[in-house]
Amino acid sequence: MKRGHHRIQVLCIALMSAGSATGVRAESQAAELEHLRTTVARMEVMMQQMQRQIAQLQNQNGVANPVGQTQAASGHARPPSGLVQSSSPASEAPRLSDSESKMRHRDTVTGDNVSAPRPGNAPIDPSYKGFMQIPETRTWIKLGGYAKVDSILDSTKMGNPNKFTTSGIPVEGEANYGKGQEYALHAKQSRFNVELRTPSPFGAVRYFYENDFFANSASPDMECNLRHFYGQVANVTVGQTWTTFFDPDTIPDTLDFAGPGVQSILRQPQVRHTFSPVAGHMHVALAVEQPKSDIGALPAGATTRTPMPDFTGHWRLEGAAGHVQVGGVARSLAWEGSTGTGDSAFAWGANISGVLHTTKRDSVVAGLTFGDGIGRYMQDLPAGSGAVVDAAGHLNTLSGWGGHVGYRHFWSERWRSEFSLGCIDMETAGEQGPKAYDRTLYSEVNLIWAPSKRFHVGLAYLHGSKRTRDGSEGGAHRIQLGMQFKLFE
Repeated sequence: MKRGHHRIQVLCIALMSAGSATGVRAESQAAELEHLRTTVARMEVMMQQMQRQIAQLQNQNGVANPVGQTQAASGHARPPSGLVQSSSPASEAPRLSDSESKMRHRDTVTGDNVSAPRPGNAPIDPSYKGFMQIPETRTWIKLGGYAKVDSILDSTKMGNPNKFTTSGIPVEGEANYGKGQEYALHAKQSRFNVELRTPSPFGAVRYFYENDFFANSASPDMECNLRHFYGQVANVTVGQTWTTFFDPDTIPDTLDFAGPGVQSILRQPQVRHTFSPVAGHMHVALAVEQPKSDIGALPAGATTRTPMPDFTGHWRLEGAAGHVQVGGVARSLAWEGSTGTGDSAFAWGANISGVLHTTKRDSVVAGLTFGDGIGRYMQDLPAGSGAVVDAAGHLNTLSGWGGHVGYRHFWSERWRSEFSLGCIDMETAGEQGPKAYDRTLYSEVNLIWAPSKRFHVGLAYLHGSKRTRDGSEGGAHRIQLGMQFKLFE
């Protein structure tokens, strides 16, 4: 009996242990089931977010708005870029502003025209491709830029091995004249830009930032150089960008960073206002910009002075075949000595430029620039080319003119070429010395292969010549191979 009783006790203990194990497993299964339910709930939320994003992308492809409709669930505002805030329900697509751009985009290697302020703050691309909303904000952002490397072979040593500046071509009697070929390889053209658009009580605000690596343009080192940093709301632009005197849409499609030296490749701080008498087809822009007295042959101990800002402006007319623009600049140049001596002079410049689209893809760009004391508004001119101080202390402005033209032809969808030509003719003065800049000629012909919108390879041949006040002449040849990867299309 005792042995049987012991067996019964062992069996009871075993049954109790089995029951306990079963309870533990049941509790574990319940915990796993609760975890599974939580995971499924999270996946449902993620699926809803993905569905909203897909709807935005579909809306972007089907409706002309920047990046889709308002995210109703998150409570964010509609994409502000170029849009008018409406009181319509969130399910309706927002409407474009009345200032939709009529400007025709001409894509180039450098993409310089993308960075320019536009009338009414309207985008050239109304689809706002590439913009995305910053989480938990009402701001939309677009990243851009490219990485580019250039392999350069010059026939002679020039003033700048990284870009083809005709003012640096050596002539007889100068240090580098007669020296042998020189090779350079650099990535200084590479650049990065950021565009932000956000709503405000006065309309959508655009912020644009861009830099390259030409801070010390003649050095092989990549040193960050600020190109643009400005804000624009409606027709008011504040910050640093292209001078209002210049037309960046007429920059030729060159592999060389500089291009024809007559261009007003000048970016400086300014306050600009644009008027549109004929919305989308004609506008007038006026600005006050940072001054600089570029005066040569200063007396010992003398300094330059800027009595007032530079006043710039342009008038532009858009058409189906292209555009024409007329720009102007007025400024005051002055100097003063330590003994109270000094003088000032009025200086001015004018620019006539335009683009003609000869076929669906081929185009011609051209510009004519002239003035008295125009100086630094022609990029190739050396420092001190605006005016000189004579022996009597009088400030004499120097007049000059120049022009450029570029023709681009598409051989096929992936192959294109552009031929560019530019020249400058400047007045000189005895105070500048015998090697003063008198006349230059610039030319480039290239062949570019672009198998995709994000990548291209190009080969260019450049030739330049220079003449100085005393009649000395010099010439240079360059072969340049460039390769570029864009950050986005």
